[in-house]
Amino acid sequence: MKRDMNVIRRIALETESLPPGGILFGLDGVDEQTFAVHLVWMAEAGLIKAKFLENKNNISDPAIFRLTWAGCEFADAARDPTIWDRTLAILKPVASFTFDILKECLKAEALKNIAS
Repeated sequence: MKRDMNVIRRIALETESLPPGGILFGLDGVDEQTFAVHLVWMAEAGLIKAKFLENKNNISDPAIFRLTWAGCEFADAARDPTIWDRTLAILKPVASFTFDILKECLKAEALKNIAS
């Protein structure tokens, strides 16, 4: 499975909007496996605090509890849909890009908005 930066953005923004003590178990329009794999990647990147709970079928049910500081920074950078879309348009010609490049491009687009 390939990382989907749009799924990562949606998870970050949904997690940010959770009430204290709230838990995110999934996203509309995102299948359980895609959601779970992206959670693992986000946890490995230090963006979220999550657990995987065993259900009655012995399948891991992922649950996100909160964003980390790095996750909050990403959510802040990715929140504005105009900046997000412009950033993805800039990166579209690139065959592949890293998460760090995405974050740097988001910061650069945000700085352009501040300067204008």
